[in-house]
Amino acid sequence: MGRYILRRLLYMIPMIFLVVLLVFLIMAITPGDPATNNLPITATKEVKEAYNASVGYSDSLSVRFFGFVKGVLTGKVLSYTSGQNIFEELGRRLPLTLRLGLVSFAIAAVLGVSLGILSAIKQYSFLDTSLTILAVLFASIPSFFVAIVLLLYFAVYRGVLPTFGMNDGIKSYILPVVTLVSGSIPVLSRMTRSAMLGVLQQDYIRTARAKGVPEKSVIWKHALKNASFPIITLLLGGLANVLGGSVIAESIFSLPGIGTYMLKAINEKNVPGVMTCTLLLSAVFMLAMLLNDICFALIDPKVRARYQG
Repeated sequence: MGRYILRRLLYMIPMIFLVVLLVFLIMAITPGDPATNNLPITATKEVKEAYNASVGYSDSLSVRFFGFVKGVLTGKVLSYTSGQNIFEELGRRLPLTLRLGLVSFAIAAVLGVSLGILSAIKQYSFLDTSLTILAVLFASIPSFFVAIVLLLYFAVYRGVLPTFGMNDGIKSYILPVVTLVSGSIPVLSRMTRSAMLGVLQQDYIRTARAKGVPEKSVIWKHALKNASFPIITLLLGGLANVLGGSVIAESIFSLPGIGTYMLKAINEKNVPGVMTCTLLLSAVFMLAMLLNDICFALIDPKVRARYQG
C-alpha cells in the first residue's frame, strides 16, 4: 500500500505540470498584458513596455514558464502586480478558504448523506417525494444565483447578515456557506439514496432482517458500508469542488480568500498568480482522488489486496 501511495504521489508531478502548462498557454494566447490591465489608460507605450519588461512579461514563453517552475521549486514566485512572493500572499488567504471550504464540506456531507439514507428508508413516501423535488430544484439553480438572492434578502432587505467581508464573526460565514452547500447537498443526497436502494434490495439484507438484526444495524452496519463506494467518491470529489467553487462565493461576498485572489489575478493578467492558484487547486483535487483510493482499500479487502500486490 505504501508503494502504491508513493507511486501515485510521483504520478501527480507530471499531471500537475501539464495542467499548469495548459493554463499558462491559455493565458498566453488571451489578449492583454499586465501593463494594460494595471497602469492608467493614459500611460504611454514606452511606459507600458518598461513595466512589462520589469516584471518579466516581455521574455519568451519558455523563459517565463521555466522561470515560474524554478520559482515554485525555490518557493519564491513574484506577482506581476504587487512584486510580492505569491506563496506568502496565498498563505495569508489560505486559512479563510480552508475554513469556508471545510465547514461547507462537513455540513454538506452530514446533511446530504443523512437525507439520502432517509429517502431510501422511506422510499416513495411523502418525505421521499418532497426531498426529491427539493433536490432537483436546488441542483438546477446556479450557485451564483443562490448567492445573489441570499444577499438581497438577508443582507439588503432584512439587514440581519453582513453583505461582505469577515468583520462580523460567525455571521460572515452564513451566506457563503449556504451558497456552497446549496448545490452539494442535493447531488449527494440523490447519490446516497440510489446507492442505498441498490444495497437494501440485496439478499443478505433480507437475511439479516429475517434473523432479527435491529434495523439500525442493518442500515448503518451492513447497508451503508456496502453502499459507501460511490458516496465516498462523490464526497471527496465534492471536497475539491467546494474549494474550487469558493471563487464564486468569495467574489460575490468580497471575502479575502484564494478564490478572490485568483479572479483578481485573471483580470490583471497576473499570470504567475493564476498559475500558482491552479497549481494549488489541482494538487488538492488529485490528493482528494488519492484519498478516495485509500478509503476504498480500507473498506474493501479485495481492493486492499490488489494495491498490496
